[in-house]
Amino acid sequence: MKRILLPLVLIFFGLLTPGLAQRAYLGGTFAFTLNDSTATFGVQFGANFTPAFGARGVLSFSSGGGLTGFGFGADGLYLVATPNSPINPYIGAGVGLGFLSGFVQGASVSGIVFEGSGVLGVEYLINRQFAIFGEARPGFATGSVTGTAGGSAVSVPISGTTIELRVGANIFF
Repeated sequence: MKRILLPLVLIFFGLLTPGLAQRAYLGGTFAFTLNDSTATFGVQFGANFTPAFGARGVLSFSSGGGLTGFGFGADGLYLVATPNSPINPYIGAGVGLGFLSGFVQGASVSGIVFEGSGVLGVEYLINRQFAIFGEARPGFATGSVTGTAGGSAVSVPISGTTIELRVGANIFF
């Protein structure tokens, strides 16, 4: 938990401290996970701390497979230098924690899922303050949801690889 909260706190303080963050941003995201048809909407906040390094946090809401969820995550990004180009590729890695609930196998269930992923994306700067982006996020998820149905315990493991496609827009400050 501390490993996730520390990057989020650093990003938040980076947004509040213009000297620390060269370019802070706030944005919205939509993601679709290919292997389980989960749709996710999110709000992200981040900053580019040097020309080559950025970090961001994401608060997300998801729905799929009979479950709904709330989650948060953090990504570290390496920004590939493309001088005088509106197209900026990046790579990175991220971690996240999701809190799920819903109905599975006739039972009301809830649980926690840990996620880890790679990030491969490209950002297109429309102007100095606005950008759109697209990224692929191959990764893994592990956890379980548990509950009861008719007096019997129900436990559904959530584990495996994931492939998420994410698009969104950012406003720079």
